[in-house]
Amino acid sequence: APEDILKKYGADILRIWVASSNYAEDLRIDYSILDQHADSYRKIRNTFRYLLGNINDDFEEINLKNIDIKKLPELEQFMLHKIYSLDLNFKKFFKNYDFHNLYKELLNFCTVDLSAFYFDIRKDCLYCDKKDSTKRQSTIMLLKIILNALLKWFAPILSFTTEEIFKIIDDKKSIHLEKFIDFPINFKNDNLNLKWLELIKIRDICNLSIEEKRSAKIIGSSLEALLKIKLDKKNFKFVKDIDLSELCITSLAKVELTEQSDILVETLKAEGNKCPVCWKISLEPCERHG
Repeated sequence: APEDILKKYGADILRIWVASSNYAEDLRIDYSILDQHADSYRKIRNTFRYLLGNINDDFEEINLKNIDIKKLPELEQFMLHKIYSLDLNFKKFFKNYDFHNLYKELLNFCTVDLSAFYFDIRKDCLYCDKKDSTKRQSTIMLLKIILNALLKWFAPILSFTTEEIFKIIDDKKSIHLEKFIDFPINFKNDNLNLKWLELIKIRDICNLSIEEKRSAKIIGSSLEALLKIKLDKKNFKFVKDIDLSELCITSLAKVELTEQSDILVETLKAEGNKCPVCWKISLEPCERHG
């Protein structure tokens, strides 16, 4: 009975079940399915909590047309392209009443693109860089854009949660009277997207190598790792202006050009002293500690 579900899970979990069900097939519902949706809901809510926590009460809306994209770090440019592409899919799915694919895209964006990728990489910058550093300011600007976009994308599905969050930002308005965002065309960057998809492949292979050493108890966290990466000409070209230690969340990453087409990664234990601020290990003193 719906009232039993509302008592146990709340209205938004029931709304998630409705949105994520493919109405072209037979609908299935039981407590194990609702538990899965409750787990997904927690991930979405944690994404919002992370965004609110790092924006630090500065909810001033960004004028998207005034952003000088070329001045942003590449990672932020890539994420703006992701947001632009997701918005196109959102509008297409919404128009076609394809709510289960719409919800799946939004959930994947929260769990894969944000939590497991962007948030993971940028937490070092957010917590350890100087407050007014350019990279940190760019990160916070993007977090504001993501928060604004996610609230509006999720509003038709998580109507109570998005209203609750929006009241923190502006207690005089309702999220359900806001318009969807029109993202400027200059957010789109297909060439950069292709480059970063290759970089993510390299990162995934590096992460597998790191995980092997963690399982063998040779290292603890990934910040105890030094990566030795061998790349062919094509991949070497992609990484020439990228800090792979930042991308892979390690203390150091050394890249070498090789004739082989395979991406070869060796993970070693980093040598030196651990910085008490950023926890990176280096033989040189860390500039952040002082």
